[in-house]
Amino acid sequence: MADIQHSLGTLEGRPGNLFFTYDQQAFSQNKYYTAGKLVTWSIIHNGPGLRCLNSELFQLMCGHTPELSEFNTELIPEPEVQEKLSKLQKCNTEADFNEIKSNLGDWISECAVPSIFSSTFQHVTSVFTQILKHYIYHRVASMVQQFKAGMNSCNLFWEKVATDWHEFLPIFTHTSVRLSRTVFRELFYVKWSAEGSNRREKEEDTMYQWECLLMSIQEGETTDITFEELLTFATGADAIPPLDFPHKCSIEFYDQEEGSCRLPFSSTCALVLYLPRGIAQEDELRDLLTFALKGSLGFGKV
Repeated sequence: MADIQHSLGTLEGRPGNLFFTYDQQAFSQNKYYTAGKLVTWSIIHNGPGLRCLNSELFQLMCGHTPELSEFNTELIPEPEVQEKLSKLQKCNTEADFNEIKSNLGDWISECAVPSIFSSTFQHVTSVFTQILKHYIYHRVASMVQQFKAGMNSCNLFWEKVATDWHEFLPIFTHTSVRLSRTVFRELFYVKWSAEGSNRREKEEDTMYQWECLLMSIQEGETTDITFEELLTFATGADAIPPLDFPHKCSIEFYDQEEGSCRLPFSSTCALVLYLPRGIAQEDELRDLLTFALKGSLGFGKV
């Protein structure tokens, strides 16, 4: 999913508000079809989904008409188009609109709004929304259709998405909220050693510091680590899958050998996070986890 967003060449824009590129070479190479197929595979296998499309674009793709009059034009990838749309959106008088018609009339007409020259100030909102729809959707309709065809190649999956679009909104757009301490804690259970043993005592020391660290992250006192980064480190996913994980994640422990400083590690397939026993200070655990998270290439990058 990250490759589709950043390196396939099918999407562009700000993170969390991406639009389809207008790339004929990518279209001829069926890259939009590939993207659609990969997104479907991700969802079917309980992956995170795309979670990056602009929400208004997604609604248009599903056959709905979103409210566009208050659209944030700063999300438009091309600065020149962004500037022109902003002028229309801020137009307040008939004189302003006439000036726009004079300066931008030919461009607006090329955006499939040939009625611009006979329009009046009362049509400014309609003109703005028509241009916006042209730019983010109609202009790239062939690319969008190829993306849908890629999804439909897997048992007509796009048809299901379009029918139940509201339920799929968090999977295709960036609408999910950040993880909280409560939600994050509920994902894990602790695999303790026998009660009363020396190992159990050291594990309880570590878990006390773990809880302190989670509270510091929640309160914003620790900014080096986020719950999303911890989740990615432990599971390979930076968000809870749509159908949840197949089972609860676990926290297990290991002993630090004398004179060594083994970093925390994980098994993303088994959903296990390994922490060292006997951590007595929150700063020590935070430093170990920060080094483990930030000092690696990252999940899936070799």
